[in-house]
Amino acid sequence: MEFYNLLNLPFDATPDEIRTAYFNAARKFHPDATNGSADGKVFIGIQNAYEVLSDPKKRKAYDLTVPKKAREKSAVDIEAIYSRKYLFQTDDPQLLYVVLNISTTNAFEPENRSPIHLCVILDRSTSMRGTRMDMVQSNLHKLIRWLNPNDVISMVAFSDRAEVILKPTACKNINSIEASLYGVQTSGATEIYQGLELGFDLFKRFAGNGTHAKHLLLVTDGHTYGDEERCYQLAERANLEGIVINAIGIGDEWNDKFLDRLSGMSGGNTVFIRDDQDLKKYIEHKLRSLQVNFARKSEIHLELPDNVELKYAFRNQPDVYPLEINLPIQIGPVEYNRKTSVIFEFNIKEISMAANPWKIASGKIFLDITDKLIPLERYYFHLELPLSKQWINYAVPVEVMAAMSKISLYRLQEKAKGKVNEGDIEGATRYLRYLATRLTSQGDSRLAVLALSEAEHLEKYGNYSRDGEKVIKYGTRSLFMLPGPEIADYD
Repeated sequence: MEFYNLLNLPFDATPDEIRTAYFNAARKFHPDATNGSADGKVFIGIQNAYEVLSDPKKRKAYDLTVPKKAREKSAVDIEAIYSRKYLFQTDDPQLLYVVLNISTTNAFEPENRSPIHLCVILDRSTSMRGTRMDMVQSNLHKLIRWLNPNDVISMVAFSDRAEVILKPTACKNINSIEASLYGVQTSGATEIYQGLELGFDLFKRFAGNGTHAKHLLLVTDGHTYGDEERCYQLAERANLEGIVINAIGIGDEWNDKFLDRLSGMSGGNTVFIRDDQDLKKYIEHKLRSLQVNFARKSEIHLELPDNVELKYAFRNQPDVYPLEINLPIQIGPVEYNRKTSVIFEFNIKEISMAANPWKIASGKIFLDITDKLIPLERYYFHLELPLSKQWINYAVPVEVMAAMSKISLYRLQEKAKGKVNEGDIEGATRYLRYLATRLTSQGDSRLAVLALSEAEHLEKYGNYSRDGEKVIKYGTRSLFMLPGPEIADYD
């Protein structure tokens, strides 16, 4: 295997990065910590890679053997748009919003598309019986037929125990895949860790996992109890292995806070599904996205001065979800022909020094490029603005204003939910009514009516309606959605 890939390094890695990557990889694959004989072979490869890359002369000679295309960085544009042109020099705190856009000018070439390994983790607990399971099976059936013949799919079914119902199978073997899918029987309770662990093991054992983009799709309609921390630990491992976890929550009983965090830890997201049409649209959107992945995953590393705090981060194009702000920040895939956009909210506590321009943050973006021999690439950026001793009024750029406006809608429903949890029903209804007013002004009368209906339900009963909380939460997220790329028909 290529030496840089063995250590999970970009081609331009520094000596310190090589050393750190070696120690991390050696701990993971050391014979005393192996999960199988294959890890022992990887460990030997890691030793060889470090011996070469840590020696400047050997590295130079090795680099000459790497194809020119693999050595060259991809054409990636990084653009920062600020909510103002200047920072005010003051001892008082001030907020700054920055939209960071990532895009590629590389042309999309379908023949270079990396194959996908999609592992479906399917909840087969008793509550999935009947309409819900029928809906999931029919839409997964469409998904399978839409994947390319050289893509791979595997499936795990879980309740209070899990089993592999389909080993990794090329999508050209459609009959055996469908037989496994429609053979799932429902029973038992929901224990999500059981399913995730078995799915993770399938990725690890599948011989093609070095070339396939790895995506795990969790489908559930219920809570899991007592195994949440183990699920989070597994999500951290999945992120290190380049596995992106996306989650589908069906109905109203699943834990949205848990699934949002679980998927977000690997750069994925969670969607709320009420009916067959919702699921069909999601499957279509997700598969179109997979077809045009430029980078299967990406993450942002930020270095902040002591007086700068990152308060909030939200991915607002093309998929929409709040981001975990524990560094590094997982921001998910980057697509061809479309920018990936993230908005940051910074709290600048004070600016007492006269350094000009004033540095807000230094950052690195790591992209895992799908069609490169050395897939990991690193791009630097700096966030800084000039200082002014006088407050200067400035029209906020349209792109920043649009993102800020929509995020404020999402945060209104967050605040309403927080008030309900505190037992402040009056405060919650006030936030929901304000949300309804804002939604109406932006032309979304349907969601505005739902927000008002939930406010009335809260006043009458002291809690949300059966699925009202999720309808509003994921409805305000959907306000960010853009049309999907035009790649293929879905039928």
